Amino acid sequence: MKDSVVRGRVLQLLYERRGEGFLPFGAAERAVPAPEGINNRDWLQALAQLAEYGLIDWKPIEDKSGMGLLGGFARMNEFGMHVLNSSAASPIRITFDESRRAGVGGPQEIKMPGAEMQALKDAFEQIILAIGQTSISEGEKKEARSLLLKLLQSKAGVRALGENAQSLITKYFAGL
Repeated sequence: MKDSVVRGRVLQLLYERRGEGFLPFGAAERAVPAPEGINNRDWLQALAQLAEYGLIDWKPIEDKSGMGLLGGFARMNEFGMHVLNSSAASPIRITFDESRRAGVGGPQEIKMPGAEMQALKDAFEQIILAIGQTSISEGEKKEARSLLLKLLQSKAGVRALGENAQSLITKYFAGL
């Protein structure tokens, strides 16, 4: 089974059981088993990828067996909900099996952002330029620029903007 489909199944499960809070996976006690047709390694890999890209909240547990077993607790977060409901672009390819949803239709693939990255870069540039033109103190301008720089350097900023984040940093923040 494709990785993108497994990621979709994990997100769908977490959505369906969102009222239960954090669910146990992997080496955790009473862990949610991988569905039929998906091996446990792929199931846990999908969880790790969704957590890495910020689509789920993940609390790992310490492996006391010494065997390197992955385990922890996961729940869907707001960003994952937006991706599932197609109101946000996913930073990683995810295929949802529509037959498992209430709706009717074939698999729906969430595309990785492309034009969205450029639009986001343009919006950041407009904000940066607007800060420079606004009638606030130089200290306030510097503080605002510093916060934008922190955002661009953050994991979330790099994921959202890709290489555009570094381009903006080089162009507008070389002197900070």
